Amino acid sequence: MKLSEEQWEYLKPLLPKERVREDKRGRPWKDPRHVLEGILWVLKTGARWQDLPPRYPPYQTCHRRFQSWVKQGIFKKILEALVEHLQKKGKIDLTETYIDASFVKAKKGGPRSARPKVVRALKSWQLQTLQVFLSPYPFTVLHHMRVNLLKKRLSSAIQNTSLCDSSATKLTIVIHWMPDLQSDIESNLLLPTSQIESANELKMDELFAATNDDGRSSDCLPGCNTFEE
Repeated sequence: MKLSEEQWEYLKPLLPKERVREDKRGRPWKDPRHVLEGILWVLKTGARWQDLPPRYPPYQTCHRRFQSWVKQGIFKKILEALVEHLQKKGKIDLTETYIDASFVKAKKGGPRSARPKVVRALKSWQLQTLQVFLSPYPFTVLHHMRVNLLKKRLSSAIQNTSLCDSSATKLTIVIHWMPDLQSDIESNLLLPTSQIESANELKMDELFAATNDDGRSSDCLPGCNTFEE
């Protein structure tokens, strides 16, 4: 994965400065940008570290740096910054989920949902960034960000509903390349949560009932049950 210049300038301040020995001995640190790109490539593809292509620094270096950054909390800040960058560009909305319209109090004669911009072809770097968040550790970070934002907007009453389920977060990510859902969106069978102003507009009892005893959502969000944890 190759970071855009804009992305790199956004992330660069978050990375620790290179360590240089006073005696100038030892191997110089690998370019942190190239190391980060190598890490993101592994996360995006799901490949083994050993399979890292030769255009990146040695996989041992990338893996060691990744472990160090995760332990120090640096990588969490990097992922949060990537999400914020996408949000500022209007390429993702973490509070956006497409919920079955039957779980929202009816608005007879209301305007149809606008066709979301996300279905338009995204640039390569945008798609690559989104794909990174489908791997386990980045997904955990994004999921917590999304749930916290959603609770702030719709209140903590939705905590144990399907809106806060991990499958809803996955749908938020992959909706960018799922044009087959557009007919349901345009016919108002699916309603974007961005059009829901408050939790009062939700049928809370039904939303709670649609969540299984183990806290996982059932079929209230079409397509979610196709995702594996």
